[in-house]
Amino acid sequence: MTGQITSHMRADIAVHGGDVWQVAEELGIPASEVALAGTSGILDFSANINPRGLPPRAKARLAKDAADSRLLGLYPDPSARRLRNALSEQLGVPAEAIAVGPGAEALLSPILRCVHAKWARRALVPVPAFSEYRRVCGQQEVEFVPFRLDRAACFRVPVEDYCAGIERERCDVVFLNNPHNPSGGMLEAREVQRVLDSTASMGATLILDEAFIDYVPGASMVREAAGRRGLIVLRSLTKFYGCPALRVGYAVAHRETVRRVVEALPAWPVTQLAMDALADAVGDREYGEASVRENAAERERLAEWLHGLGLVVFPSAANFLLLELAAGMPAASELRSRLIRKHRILIRNCDSYEGLEAGRYVRVAVRSEEENGRLVRAMGEELKGL
Repeated sequence: MTGQITSHMRADIAVHGGDVWQVAEELGIPASEVALAGTSGILDFSANINPRGLPPRAKARLAKDAADSRLLGLYPDPSARRLRNALSEQLGVPAEAIAVGPGAEALLSPILRCVHAKWARRALVPVPAFSEYRRVCGQQEVEFVPFRLDRAACFRVPVEDYCAGIERERCDVVFLNNPHNPSGGMLEAREVQRVLDSTASMGATLILDEAFIDYVPGASMVREAAGRRGLIVLRSLTKFYGCPALRVGYAVAHRETVRRVVEALPAWPVTQLAMDALADAVGDREYGEASVRENAAERERLAEWLHGLGLVVFPSAANFLLLELAAGMPAASELRSRLIRKHRILIRNCDSYEGLEAGRYVRVAVRSEEENGRLVRAMGEELKGL
């Protein structure tokens, strides 16, 4: 039933997009050729990364710093002050309200540990959801309480039902993903505020995952998070700035919460090279504005092309699209396998997402027009006549 709280647990193995290394090994592609352009390497639509890559200035900074033996002989700045100051200016929040870590998902465990140390025992999570939520809850001995989203509503969180669930289940932690992963669906700011108010009324903490909010920057709740307790906003840097290999993310919260999160992190969680490159990237407003415009245009074009192949394309505000395979089409795992073997294209099989019917869903990133065209041609060939 839509919105029903279920208590059964699944021992899922966390599966993520972007594992081109495993695919390359299966295909016998040398590691040096994995990222090559054209048909020699693997065209990865399974990970939602900005196809622009690092902004030019940030890329130049990274190359320069990597060649500086003096800099390589220094420990990173444990306070990440340059990156936090750049984020502070971009977001309009105090630097003291920002905690930097080695990727957004790596901050989940320290965040839950801080909350759990006081009173957290149960976490309410809309599913389907990012698999790390369940894994980290298990690590921190916090009960994972799934709130099932309805396919007929495009897996959009029904705000009033969710608020009722928060009150009924009396969870200490509430997760919300906006835009939603894997659907890309977007809640309006007033709807997120409604969830926050309901969470606060129960004395609980809302963990708001905004990993893809850069594509809808005006909808972020970072300023609210910096000024009040009970709200922690989680953000990614390397998805939007096209450099997941650097592993940098951050959280925005009340300064006392940030202090506790930082205390739970390693002394040097992020390399100096990564922090300085991302500080330059954050300051490149032209890059950010162009990325948002290009993604919106390509997302609309790609959605139209894929719909023309007979696929159900769910509404998305992010840089990816969730697709439902029609009856008679190959199962998700089979389609993924065909695209890898015949076209060297990698898409995300969504069978590992709890709450999605196995075999029926795949997810694809929004890339450049040329790359998106290559994906559509390949999928059209595999779905032809079905």
